[in-house]
Amino acid sequence: MAENNLQDNVNVNPETTPELNGKKIRAGYIFLALIPFAVIMVLQTVAVLPGMILSVFEFSKNNRDFDLPALMKLFNEKYAVFSYIGYCVVALAVFLPWYIKGFVKKDPKVSYKKALGLKPVILTLALMVGLFFLVNGAFVVADKLFPAAMKKYGELMELSSLGSNMWLTVLYGILLGPVAEELCYRGLMFRFLEKSNIKIVFVILIQAAFFGIMHSNLVQGIYAFALGVLFGYLRYKYKTIILTTGAHMLFNFSGTIVTIKLEDAGMTDALNMILGAVGVVLVAVFIILIVKDKRSCYEQEIPA
Repeated sequence: MAENNLQDNVNVNPETTPELNGKKIRAGYIFLALIPFAVIMVLQTVAVLPGMILSVFEFSKNNRDFDLPALMKLFNEKYAVFSYIGYCVVALAVFLPWYIKGFVKKDPKVSYKKALGLKPVILTLALMVGLFFLVNGAFVVADKLFPAAMKKYGELMELSSLGSNMWLTVLYGILLGPVAEELCYRGLMFRFLEKSNIKIVFVILIQAAFFGIMHSNLVQGIYAFALGVLFGYLRYKYKTIILTTGAHMLFNFSGTIVTIKLEDAGMTDALNMILGAVGVVLVAVFIILIVKDKRSCYEQEIPA
């Protein structure tokens, strides 16, 4: 792996060098990697709780029978924007300085000209387009094979109001949410796991697994895990979360606003499945091209 030969390519402090062969696994860093996950889950719960309490109180005054969809509609209309945006603001206030002071200032310097150059950006954009087609096609197939599970998932999405509440969709789903999540998973958790000296494949899989768990339902958890694997590899390959954050924003934008517009335009299941097959090819091709990209994204290189 490229990172296993890091000392051959980059002049860095060995203590900050990720995953070197023969190094003893440092279990303490694996424990530390769980802390950002715990923090983000607590922040989500604490941010939503006041709005939910107010919604329950207001709903109970005007209704005798409990009705979860009606309760969630009230929460989404009156409190969701404040709850989720508040969560993102606090998460950014916690994770951004933690990541910058803990890792960015101490890690090898990244050449953003290389990491965010034309080739990595085009490859990542193309990968996200293919992934969008693939996911939409997979949803159609899953709906045919597992109608009960997909119906439950659809109901959960309706309760979340993402897509129906445009302010919430843009501010939380597309802009602030991806930044907070990338700082947590591909930023802090990823680097703590790297410092534990476990193999990079386990670093990528572990952070992706917790990224899937965070979404709290089976359908979202499955594709969030797959997304976490792709983003984790991009983070490993190009050494920056800036690229993964942009990809995450693009994926959420396509999965909400673009999907809604296509549905309104009369997108059929058959066309989604055809594009899904195209998406499989695109994802495979651009993953191969990313893997074969030989660039080193660190600034300091030892001359040959």
